[in-house]
Amino acid sequence: MADKFNYLDFISGTHPLYNRYYDDWQLAVKSFYGGVEYRDGNYLKAYDNDYSTPSETINTYDVDDFGNQTAKYKSQVTRVNSRTEAETGLQYASNFYQEKLNNVPVFPYTRLYTSEYNAILFRTPPQRVLPDQEDVNDFKKNADGEGNSLNEFMSMVDTFTTVFGVVWVSCIKKGNSEYARWRMHKPIDVFNWNYKYNEDGDLELSNILIRTAEEPDFEVYQYITADEMHIIFMPTGEGDDAEDIDVPLNAEFIESVEGKGFYRIIQDNPLGYVPVRPVYQSTPIYKGIGHTPIFDIAQIQRSVYSDMAEVYSALSYGAHPVTVVDEETLNRNDNSVGAEPGSIIVTQAALNGQPNYVFEFVSPALDSLSEIRAIMDQKIEKMNQTAMIRSDELIKASRSGVQIEMYDSKLEAFIRKKATAMEQAEYNLWTIWFDWQDQPVPEDLSISYNRLYSQKGVENEIKEMNTLLDAYERYASVFLSDVESYEAAQYSTPQEAEAEARRLGGSGYHEHEEDGVMIYMPFATHEEYEMRIEMARGVDVEEIPQFKNNLKDKIKMRLNQLIDSTYTNNSL
Repeated sequence: MADKFNYLDFISGTHPLYNRYYDDWQLAVKSFYGGVEYRDGNYLKAYDNDYSTPSETINTYDVDDFGNQTAKYKSQVTRVNSRTEAETGLQYASNFYQEKLNNVPVFPYTRLYTSEYNAILFRTPPQRVLPDQEDVNDFKKNADGEGNSLNEFMSMVDTFTTVFGVVWVSCIKKGNSEYARWRMHKPIDVFNWNYKYNEDGDLELSNILIRTAEEPDFEVYQYITADEMHIIFMPTGEGDDAEDIDVPLNAEFIESVEGKGFYRIIQDNPLGYVPVRPVYQSTPIYKGIGHTPIFDIAQIQRSVYSDMAEVYSALSYGAHPVTVVDEETLNRNDNSVGAEPGSIIVTQAALNGQPNYVFEFVSPALDSLSEIRAIMDQKIEKMNQTAMIRSDELIKASRSGVQIEMYDSKLEAFIRKKATAMEQAEYNLWTIWFDWQDQPVPEDLSISYNRLYSQKGVENEIKEMNTLLDAYERYASVFLSDVESYEAAQYSTPQEAEAEARRLGGSGYHEHEEDGVMIYMPFATHEEYEMRIEMARGVDVEEIPQFKNNLKDKIKMRLNQLIDSTYTNNSL
């Protein structure tokens, strides 16, 4: 027996899968952003001596008029982002691990691959058949209420489905708005969700909790069910009191079990279902969890990042040797011997013209650098293969053009899946949008995204169409060579069908329903209709197969889409 639903537990807790995938989502999105976000993730491997070793230092000295050292100073070297930070001392590295975080470069492979996929999918704008009405046209110009056009919004949705494997998109009409808006929610902001079986045996979203804003002392959530939509103002931090936060006057205060409490505004949901849909990169792993190659790519990027840190460490220790001196020389210099240019070192007198001291530079060998670089190159090549992106090395290593074409085919199949997922997601969102507008979904509503990996793909797709047409012509020449085809006449009234039956020497009619419309055909049965046509023509006849008409219509539609999506009239 299922546990009874607890509202407070749901809005204060998280879905088990959220906790399981949170670290992967964070690594993926920080790898995409790079820069400060990635450094703050502390993704470098840390060794014990990284924390015990001071950061970069410079020794400086004071000397008297005779050149004798009178004082010594030690300063740390830290790169900062601005002069203000340098003057205030902010972000100074206190140990070698922090120094590595500040200085090891990040190569944003995740962003490069994600941008490549997005550029292919949106190389040409999506083709849409939408009603030409004011609310639709206004919505296309500002889909999310933040000034992003429909294409810009869907491009953003595609980008982050690639990063996370899934994003959620809500379609909600607020207050006195003229039409509903779409809003994208990253999975790290969707804390809890629940699916239930409906009367038809299908799983449908029953409730969901989404964080929509973060303020210094509270967070804003949306809790949505089929009947209600809650706006929740939840205080953050141990000492925050819900009664001290600034919320709308109509918000209701709710006392929680811990005694902290929160504010809530409840609104009715007139749709009768949750107007939020998950958009997956490809096939979902679970409800609300999608797969993406970025999960694997981000792990490899992190590994390459750690290798770069090893290079930085090797150069820091190996290219900057330590000074080795004998004890007597060290004592003569007050236990302080400098290796900087211009340093003065007092030594013992020479014996028989030979130096009577030990003074040398010692550093680790740098032979490992070439090995580390080779390992990094191998990882980058594997990352390219995982991302299905051709590199120069891959082209050189391929034995034939067929092998290169195989890699391209994998990427093309990947883009086709993305296009199909985006078309289905957008269609579902338009269905919700027209529900908010109290309008029926247009019968001719259609969305088509670019499926072509390259411009040459247009030629390949036309070749596929020619192959289909050739296959049908061959079928017709083998199986329909001795028969004459005809197209059955359809009439909108029984009288017209009856008149055609009498013209062919008979009587009667029969009816069919197509797309909710009743049509009428001559004679009581279709078989009698065909027999009468054979008698009238004196040859065997066969009705034109319906799949031929469907094939003709679909090829015609796809050719129009290809022509509309090309850059110029002669680009085909």
